Amino acid sequence: MVDKLPNKFGPWVVGDEFFDRTAEVERLTQLLGDGNSILLVAPRRIGKTSLVRETFRRMDERGDEYLLFVDVQDCTTPEDVIVAISLAAQPYGGLASRVKEVFSAFLKGFRDQVASVGSSALLELRFREGLTGDWQAKANKIVASLAEADRPVAICLDELPIMVNRLVTRPGDPAERRAMAEVFLSWLRKTVTAHADRVRWIVCGSIGLEPILARHNLSFTLGHLRAFHLPAWDRETAAACLKSLAAAQGSDWPEASRAALLDKLGHFVPHHVQMYFGHVMDDCRLRGVGAPTEEDVLRVYETHMLSTRGHAELADYEERLLRVLDEDTVDLALALLTEAAVVGQLTLEASRQIAESHGLDRPDRARRDVLRVLEHDGYLAKGDEEGHWRFVSALIRDWWGQRFGAGYVPIGREVSR
Repeated sequence: MVDKLPNKFGPWVVGDEFFDRTAEVERLTQLLGDGNSILLVAPRRIGKTSLVRETFRRMDERGDEYLLFVDVQDCTTPEDVIVAISLAAQPYGGLASRVKEVFSAFLKGFRDQVASVGSSALLELRFREGLTGDWQAKANKIVASLAEADRPVAICLDELPIMVNRLVTRPGDPAERRAMAEVFLSWLRKTVTAHADRVRWIVCGSIGLEPILARHNLSFTLGHLRAFHLPAWDRETAAACLKSLAAAQGSDWPEASRAALLDKLGHFVPHHVQMYFGHVMDDCRLRGVGAPTEEDVLRVYETHMLSTRGHAELADYEERLLRVLDEDTVDLALALLTEAAVVGQLTLEASRQIAESHGLDRPDRARRDVLRVLEHDGYLAKGDEEGHWRFVSALIRDWWGQRFGAGYVPIGREVSR
């Protein structure tokens, strides 16, 4: 592990800024080498993108594969995704010529136009023109050409769940939107299986793909991807990270201060560990001290992590529900989470009463669908008692209660935090 870790949280990290996850990198590398295509599954802020970036960086040092990291967050159509893949291949001469050769069959004078201008914007424009009409046939030729390269190819489609969600929620007829998504996902499934020995895929994103597909009855399109679950850190790793972060800033935290920070979090999401550490060190600098006491750590939790200062970092836990749930079930999700935050748990009976109170056509189905999303995306987990759910993260529980709990009346239970 890194002895002195800079406190860089938010964007993805690689190299010396990438902490731990050695076993996960080795496992992902092995699975890709064995010809698997991967669905990377984890709640947000666990470090999915960093894991793929670092794995690709280490694989690239061997020079045995072509590695394409394709961010499709801004894509809204299948054509956008194919263009993004084509552009990602351009830094590799062996792949760039293959992709351009495919487009040359559709665009007269394509090579001469690109060579004379050399503009990435023009290249993107020409790729889009080349995909006009039957995008599937042309996309098949592009991937088949990549499969014939001198080295195997690994393609990561980062934020594909956001792209798919945008596809199925865009304006227009719901049946047509779903059909378009099914066509794209079916194409991806067939493409993965057709070239499994030469082209491997990784799908990951900040929201879960499975709940989105289940909501639109498209789960069958996932059968070709092998699930790779990325957990939060264990306490030992989180404690080692705190030591490394403190060492990088010349600070020697007392053991009690580190323990207090970890106790308050309860669940060790890398981003939250570094975020909390950063707020504590900012507080120390303002007061002119080198290291925090246990009391300082607890005070900063209340004044920074749960206040408006922490809101900007944590607000996406609220906002992302709008991206993965139907409009009429978002309020149900907010209510279920608020019950769990205020009471300390969500019982089966309370969840049923809350669902019934929202006037939904099929309240029990809506309740089950929402709870599946909340479990998958790391908000809630089933507790020791059957039919009970609790927040996975104490931080998110406390933040949620602070934000939504004022005036909330629990469903027939005493508050028991």
